[in-house]
Amino acid sequence: MSDDRICALESRLNELETKLSLPHCMTTRQVCEFVGISEVQFYEWKKQGDVPPAMYWSARTVRYDREDVMAWAKAHKVGGAG
Repeated sequence: MSDDRICALESRLNELETKLSLPHCMTTRQVCEFVGISEVQFYEWKKQGDVPPAMYWSARTVRYDREDVMAWAKAHKVGGAG
């Protein structure tokens, strides 16, 4: 098996492990913990329109789809290691 294929499989396994550890519908706090930012920072980005799409169940109940959160986080990836 080639090194590229092994790296691709490792990446896919990491993604699947992440999905298993996160709920399908995430709270704001869970999104912040996943991304590693404060809720204050999240709400600043929200004012700028730079957060994943939200599902509003009520004025106080907001959830974020795990797939949207992961896609949003990947879209903000820059640079590379080494």
